[in-house]
Amino acid sequence: MDEEATLLVVSISKNENGFPVETTTEIPIWVREKSATRAEFYSALREGITVKTIFEARQEDFELSSHLVDGKKAYATRIVHDGSTYDIVRTYRNDKSKLEIVCS
Repeated sequence: MDEEATLLVVSISKNENGFPVETTTEIPIWVREKSATRAEFYSALREGITVKTIFEARQEDFELSSHLVDGKKAYATRIVHDGSTYDIVRTYRNDKSKLEIVCS
């Protein structure tokens, strides 16, 4: 992994008056940027999703973003790389230690 990126964990809580407050936690990780394959790009496009890029990261780095939402385990929903913020569409484990982060 040779490029720095930041996972964003967005949580919503309520302030003292009961209004929702969004809090963002930033987790720096190392990634390698990959291109989306044509098959993956067009398959996602049929579902109304535009795959912009794919990042490869270590599984344990991505696990740093795990947190509980309504009693269920959840992970980062956004990633920042080279000044651009991407939504994480899905993750895919491609071997025991690496994970692909598919972004739109």
